[in-house]
Amino acid sequence: MGEPLTFVVTLVLKVAALLFLLRFILQAVHASFYNPVSEGIVRFTNPVLDPVRKVLRPYRNLDFASFATAWVVHMLAVTFHIWSFGLPIEIFAILTDGLRTTLSLVVGIFLVAILVSIIMSWIAPQVYSPAAIIARELAEPLLAPARRILPPLGGIDLSPMITIVVLMLIQSYAIGGVLPCQYQSWCG
Repeated sequence: MGEPLTFVVTLVLKVAALLFLLRFILQAVHASFYNPVSEGIVRFTNPVLDPVRKVLRPYRNLDFASFATAWVVHMLAVTFHIWSFGLPIEIFAILTDGLRTTLSLVVGIFLVAILVSIIMSWIAPQVYSPAAIIARELAEPLLAPARRILPPLGGIDLSPMITIVVLMLIQSYAIGGVLPCQYQSWCG
């Protein structure tokens, strides 16, 4: 199969998985679903998630259907990728690489949210932007515990730096150590 087609199909699957994970995380952190960004994510993901929720029921603010759907979409992306390169298909490797990619994306979403909220606080702290509000709502549950440990020093908030370092350690060592990449062409 052609490399451009593989790229496009894999990209579409990764974007779909990103939307399902955003839905999972937004619900987990109690983000406002009246935000236009949240409304768009809900509108896009509902047709797929409604039937899945009949099997995987939400628990409190954790929407397991969203997470499981993102994992399945990542497994489809891994399968398509390795199939297009003619590599042998191993079920356990697809499961673990799909889970690794999903968990890494969760950490990546939080990293981007923290960076966007930092940049927006410097550039335009009083500007209303739906994306900036979502970024703050995603970042705050992770930044609040870091602020309790290390309060602002002379007006400088070091909690984002601490949180980013912890997230990068989780992504590199916890996720990478527990779930090593099986297909190097996928993770590479």
